[in-house]
Amino acid sequence: MAVDMSAEDHASRHCTFARSDAPMIVARLGSVRIGVACVMFLITILGVADGVSGQPLTAAQKAFHQGYAYHTGEGQEANLDLARRYYLQAVKHDPTLFPALSNLALIYYGAKNYKKAKYYYSEAIKAARGSDDITGHQEAKVSSELGACYFQEGKLLEAEKWFRAAIAHDSGLVEAHYNLINLLLKQDHRDEARQAMAIAERVAPSTRYGLFEGRLRGKQSWDEWNPTWVKVIAGAALLAVLVLPLLRWLKNR
Repeated sequence: MAVDMSAEDHASRHCTFARSDAPMIVARLGSVRIGVACVMFLITILGVADGVSGQPLTAAQKAFHQGYAYHTGEGQEANLDLARRYYLQAVKHDPTLFPALSNLALIYYGAKNYKKAKYYYSEAIKAARGSDDITGHQEAKVSSELGACYFQEGKLLEAEKWFRAAIAHDSGLVEAHYNLINLLLKQDHRDEARQAMAIAERVAPSTRYGLFEGRLRGKQSWDEWNPTWVKVIAGAALLAVLVLPLLRWLKNR
């Protein structure tokens, strides 16, 4: 991915990137985009809404609630440090609490602490694989985000592995396709990038891929307007420019 990787503030941003089924806490890093769905877990996994489960909150659920409130600034001023502390309490009580693990990873990612972000994303993936309540879509998102960590560290082969794993879990996940295409372009693997983009447009259509069209078309246009015979002529002309003065100098000696 030949992109500007400067991090933007992620704490206060909410959007529905590549999905519409839940609010998301999102970090945008140049063209690598990551996000973790949180609210849906309050009902589908934690069963915490009053009147939905009828059960009191566990210690892990209470800690997650508090961390989420500080993370999003819902009902109070956002405070990432307090959010992190409450999430840590949550996973101390329940090491398999997927949303707390995912959001911890997101906070560390935003702080550019990729080592810890990778750890918690990996733990979230383990939790997803050990639970029937976590969908393949959610595991795919976390896999893509783990790939983004490796991308930031310059470990592109590992990043590609996780982007492709995300697509394997959910072929409709736009951000995983987006990140994979970006990565292939960064490596100047343009043919692979074109193939990846063709697949993405078929299985996970999005206008976001339009950002790549100019870059791909630019290289293709150069190849079309600069065939081999043009390169040969240009090379011969350059050689003449370099050699003729030398021949004149030798002749005048």
